[in-house]
Parts: sequence; structure tokens; C-alpha cells
Amino acid sequence: MKVHVAAKQLGVTPRALRFYEEKGLLKPRKEEENGYRDYSEDNINQLRWIIALRELGLPVTAIGKVLEALALDVEQTDPAGSDNFIRQADEVRAELYAEWIEQGRRLQALDRSIAVWRSQQSAPDLEAAESSTLQLKQSRIERMTWSDRWHYDELALVHGQDAPLAALASELTLKQYENALLQIVEWLDPRPQESGLELGAGTGNLTALLIAQGAVVTAIEQSQEMLAVLRARLPAAEPRLGNLLTLPVSGPSYRFIASSFAFRHLEPNQLLLALIEADRVLLPAGRLAIADRHDTVSPLRRWLEEHNYSIVTEILDGGLMLLYAVKP
Repeated sequence: MKVHVAAKQLGVTPRALRFYEEKGLLKPRKEEENGYRDYSEDNINQLRWIIALRELGLPVTAIGKVLEALALDVEQTDPAGSDNFIRQADEVRAELYAEWIEQGRRLQALDRSIAVWRSQQSAPDLEAAESSTLQLKQSRIERMTWSDRWHYDELALVHGQDAPLAALASELTLKQYENALLQIVEWLDPRPQESGLELGAGTGNLTALLIAQGAVVTAIEQSQEMLAVLRARLPAAEPRLGNLLTLPVSGPSYRFIASSFAFRHLEPNQLLLALIEADRVLLPAGRLAIADRHDTVSPLRRWLEEHNYSIVTEILDGGLMLLYAVKP
């Protein structure tokens, strides 16, 4: 199939096909005598993927990685291990959400600056813009400097669904760990079909308890290997790659948020950013339950009180604290 015929069939321009070729996304056969491109059925199918992924907002560089992952899955003989495409799509989704959320923060900062400028009688004040941009910059640096220093991918590969407990083995017994999870579920008391979000879901130990109550759970986890265990273990869950500082969620969507032993991985100045993100996606009257070390949970209380959350705390065995809060 020649380039103009292929372009017409796909609803794009010949220039677009040549662009995708230049970027290395496909390699049509070229006729030796004249150099004309000849698009095979495999080329057309690959182009359909490229066009669909572009419409979904993926940049060209990301499309190349997604197509490579798709090719690996096609070659896999074990269906259970063929999740390269999903993993790559998860990564792209997390990146797109991060960009989208950052643009939203910029718009909010611009709105604040415009409000200040409108209130001024003289020419627009540069300090208003600099103040807003400084806050944006500091927030962006905090989010970008977060990293997994605990090697949870390796833990998941070695310990499977027991990886979270293996990470906590030096601090907690199995009984203390399980009791903390049960207390979260008891306080949240999820109803059937109620939408919930779990932050730092790990391999899905708390997720499983919430789903057993009938809740519809979206599980956020930063480790691909942890997420792979959760996905295989709990097909009813909605797993999403992401971290607590930039949640891959567009807006208020959840009736409750749960988290166990995830906030401890944040620096003190990142705890507030994570709590702001949780507040962003929690619906009015939504419930929040966090179990972690006392020194991790206590600093969260002040911000919640300042934002009119109703709060209860409970001391748990093992030096743990459970914080339960209801959004106004």
C-alpha cells in the first residue's frame, strides 16, 4: 500500500506518516527501483496504534516505549508475565497526570497574581508574580526530589505479597501489622460499591481487606513490581502507578482514602504536600484513615484541624498511631 493510500485509509496526512517514520516508530519497505514506500498490514496496524496513542495525548518518545513493550508482550509465551504494555502505559499515565496537575497549579498561581494586580491602583506589581512563582518552584522541587530509597521493587521480587511486612520486619510483628490494617478498615467502615483510594498500596494487603467489604478501590503505588503483584492478586482493584506527592487522579472522586505505612517515606516538608494531594481528591464528607508511626502521623493533625476536618486519633500497639478524619 502506497503512502497516499495508507494516509487516506488512516485519516491522516502523508506528512504524518513520514514524520512517524523519521522518529523511528515504523519502517515501511521501500521499493528498490524507485524508493517508494510500501506499507504492509503490519505497518498499518502499527500506525493505528500510533495514531490512537497520539490521540490519547502520548508524546512521540512515550509511544516508542509503549510499542516496544507491546512487542515484548506479543513475544511472551506466558500470558501471566505479559504485562510490559500495561506497565509502560502506567508510567505514561503517571507522567501525564503529573504534567496536568502542574499546569493546574500554575493556573491557580496565575489567578492569585491577577487578583492581586486587579486590587492595585498602580501598575502591576512584580512581587505578586515572584511570590507565586517561588511557591510553585519550591513545591515542584519537593515533588521532583522524592525517590524510592527503600528498593521496593527488589523486595517485591523476593518476597511477593509479603514484601510490605518484610520492609517493616525490624519494627513490627505480624500481629501488630495486621491489627493496624484491621483498625483502618474498622474506622473507615466502607460500604458496598463505595469508591475508595489507597495511598502506597504495596502488594495489596490492605486493598484486599477493603475490597472484601465491597468497596471499589483504586490503589496507588510507586513500585512497578509491587503493583504487578497487586494486579495479579486482586483483579477487582484499579491499580495506578504514582506517588503520594502527585496522585494520578483528576479531582475529587473518592468517599474514603486509606494509607498504611506509606507516609513514613516522606520528608517532613513533603508530608504537607501529600496531605494537600489527598484533600484534592477526597469528596466532601469523605473519610481519611492513616496508620503509621506516631511521629509521622502527629504532624498531619494540625493541617487537618486548620482545614476544619473532624479528627480522632487512636494509639495502636507497636508505637503506632491511627488518624481518622472526616472532610467538611
